[in-house]
Amino acid sequence: MMTDQTSSDGGLRRYTLVLAALTLTGIALYFGRDLFVLLFTSGLLAFMLLPLCKSLERLRFPTWLAALVCCLLIVGVLAGLIWFLGWRFVHFGHDLPQLREALNEKWVSVQRYLNEQFHFSRQDQTAWKDEQISSLASSGGNIAMGVFSATGAVLAVVVLIPIFTFLLLVLKDKFHTFFDQLGGENGGTVLKVVIRSAELSRKYLRGVLTVMVILSVLNSVGFLLLGLKYAILLGVTAAILNVVPYVGPWIGSILPIIIALITKDSMMYALGALGVILITQFIDNNFITPKIVGSSVSINPLASIVALFAGGMLWGVVGLILAIPLTGMLKVVCDEVPGLKPWGFLLGEERNYPQEGLLKIPFMPRWPATTSG
Repeated sequence: MMTDQTSSDGGLRRYTLVLAALTLTGIALYFGRDLFVLLFTSGLLAFMLLPLCKSLERLRFPTWLAALVCCLLIVGVLAGLIWFLGWRFVHFGHDLPQLREALNEKWVSVQRYLNEQFHFSRQDQTAWKDEQISSLASSGGNIAMGVFSATGAVLAVVVLIPIFTFLLLVLKDKFHTFFDQLGGENGGTVLKVVIRSAELSRKYLRGVLTVMVILSVLNSVGFLLLGLKYAILLGVTAAILNVVPYVGPWIGSILPIIIALITKDSMMYALGALGVILITQFIDNNFITPKIVGSSVSINPLASIVALFAGGMLWGVVGLILAIPLTGMLKVVCDEVPGLKPWGFLLGEERNYPQEGLLKIPFMPRWPATTSG
């Protein structure tokens, strides 16, 4: 009886400690989000650039120069992408007056249809529209203040990411020795976890970038075949938004549909734009991503959704982007630490837990073996 009471007290104590640790971790991640986003993003970029940095060092580049070349490469690619999008959006802005006129013409057609079919008078429709615009304008001030107040912190993080990535690459040997010594008597377990996490993040990021390029081409070709204006801009924007899992593809489909509704006379073009997004998403989900990204982040759908929800709550859009690779790295840690292997099994896609691991779970019953005859 005393043993059962002691075991129950020990289980309650462990549960309390785990709950307290999770709560404190969530609080730290939320209030320190700028720092953690900076560190995690820089770390992922450093993992991705590590092979290139080592290749340059084998070519007799000094360590600092190899790291600098890698960081300048990333900055150049991002600057080129931002320049392209900015250049195309400037042209888009020049056409806004014509788009506004086309939108007004479409609105008149919608008013006429509503009046004829539902007897919703144009005066009532105009009053409703003005009310919605006033409501949007009143809330827009608060949104704008929030955006501007966050702009400084965002810009500071963006500027510091290349610097932190450069320092991580320069100090990679020191971190290698640190993680090796941190493992102590565990035979380099910590270093093994870091190496596996680096391989996972590198494969994931390369796969995501490759998928983004392929989707940019597919979306742009589809919109060009439909004859949509700004087809390349719409295709690239939809591909970039695809980085945000589950939500991004649908957000990326809104702008092409709106452009099709405004610039074309037939509803079929809007349906065609939606069809392009659906077809590319089908190809991506069933062929492109499984082949290119593969099982680099082998976590199950439930864990993915929970991770995305938690990442969005803690860090917003950045959290949605980082949630999947960070959860994959967490699974690597759980798979390597014996006491955390059940959690790695819970996060992963494995269907059969190893028998020796199964017997370590205290609440899992051991069924007696059956004999025949």
